[in-house]
Amino acid sequence: MLPYFVLIAAPSLLFLVSRTSERLTIEKKNKATIWSFFIILLLLLMLRSDTVGIDVRSYLSDFRKMCDTEFDRIFEKFDYYEFGFVLLLKFSTMLSTSGQIFLIIVALLSVLPLAKLYSSSEDALLTISIFIIVPNFTMIFSGLRQVIALAFVAIGYKFVKEKKLLLYVITVFIAFLFHQSALIALILYPVYHMNITKIKMLFISPIFVICLLYNERIFEFLLSFSGKYEEIYEYEQTGAGTMIVLFALFLVFSYLVPQKEKLDRETIGLRNILVVATFLQTFALSNNVAMRMNLYFIMFIPLLIPRVISRSSENNSKVYKFIEFIMVTFFIVYYFYNAFSDVDPLWLYPYIALWE
Repeated sequence: MLPYFVLIAAPSLLFLVSRTSERLTIEKKNKATIWSFFIILLLLLMLRSDTVGIDVRSYLSDFRKMCDTEFDRIFEKFDYYEFGFVLLLKFSTMLSTSGQIFLIIVALLSVLPLAKLYSSSEDALLTISIFIIVPNFTMIFSGLRQVIALAFVAIGYKFVKEKKLLLYVITVFIAFLFHQSALIALILYPVYHMNITKIKMLFISPIFVICLLYNERIFEFLLSFSGKYEEIYEYEQTGAGTMIVLFALFLVFSYLVPQKEKLDRETIGLRNILVVATFLQTFALSNNVAMRMNLYFIMFIPLLIPRVISRSSENNSKVYKFIEFIMVTFFIVYYFYNAFSDVDPLWLYPYIALWE
């Protein structure tokens, strides 16, 4: 467990020490903290054994098969993978026949865009503490295809903010070439540019209750339009209830805390994304597909909450700073509580290096 302690402790220490420096701006302090976290995460992914991440051995097995497969047969032999991932597998074998090199390539593709995305955080430590408890963090160790797709959507977020629809669609299409679930990220663009006010949320809330009560039936109907996922995934209890409560609390928090005159387009856009993430999470109660689809929206929550706090009333700033401290402490403790528990569906713990 020591590597995971280092992953959290080193950026936290850097964040606390950097606060004493008067030469660095707050923006630079946050960027340094975020990049230190993701550089350590990158090293953990690069240097791990094939036992860290439930799907890693399966991917490495296909990597070895790809080494012996002629280029003109790769799409026939690996037709259960998306086009982009098959090409990545093949090009990786051309660079090296070492499966570890393949894991390094995937780690770089999946981590660096996330680091860039979160480097704009207005409170690095709060962003990190939220990120480590959402499913995107655990997925990065196992779901190699989808984490690459998530990385491309993270890149595309810039185009969403700048209203460059065509570039965003192209980015999502590239993500789709690695994991078909990425198509749902197309709705992120219109959702971001909506203005879901408090009044509108009052009308939306009953729909949330309906989705919560009838999540299985509604999602079964929606899933019927995607034959692939309907055939592969079965309904199951996913244990997503904790995340629903957390997202609902975040949603209430994000509407009550910020002052209206301080709200900017990005904070409103990220809050809209949280609304969608909360709704999708209701379907994740009974189906893992919904959880996978929701990853494209969940990954923006660690950016939102710090922005909400920084836009609170100056009269209550000390109160919200204390709440922020409680959040960071609670989330980090919660992370390690889960890490030491017997529940480890994606095989993250303990961390085993490739030389062990």
